[in-house]
Amino acid sequence: MILDLRSYETFPARILLEAEDGGLEIDYDGLCSVESIRAELTAQKTGEEYFVQGKVSASVRLECARCTQEFAMDVSSEAGFIFCAEDSRKDDGDATDDEDYVFFEGGVPMGDVSDIVRQAIILGIGLMPLCDADCRGMCQTCGKNLNNDSCNCNQGITDERWDDLRNLSDR
Repeated sequence: MILDLRSYETFPARILLEAEDGGLEIDYDGLCSVESIRAELTAQKTGEEYFVQGKVSASVRLECARCTQEFAMDVSSEAGFIFCAEDSRKDDGDATDDEDYVFFEGGVPMGDVSDIVRQAIILGIGLMPLCDADCRGMCQTCGKNLNNDSCNCNQGITDERWDDLRNLSDR
């Protein structure tokens, strides 16, 4: 996704970036596809730097972390970064993360913000995407999806090595 600020004369400026299906490749476990991406950004110019912040949203298809069924989900996350020419960045001794910067070359305020958008989408997905908060998952013995069927597996079988610890709660 390319951020191009050349046509903006006044700031703050509102920018809308959109990517079609497959317009941004995201490698993330459980992510099946990304159907649309939208970045609604506001850019403020200060000297030679642009402070950009806003919301990134996407429609994605994920694999449920409990039952492994594919489901659709809309995700959104905040994004913020400094957009500047690499040679204009001042080193004033403060510790800053390079991840907070997107650089452009030759004084032309145009650059690729795909990594920032990709990171925002991954943060919006979270660590354990679920098809439903009440997802029952899969039977650990036979592998049936417990949301669709019940099984006859004996779920009451426990590891006897934990019996002493279990008995502590009875006291």
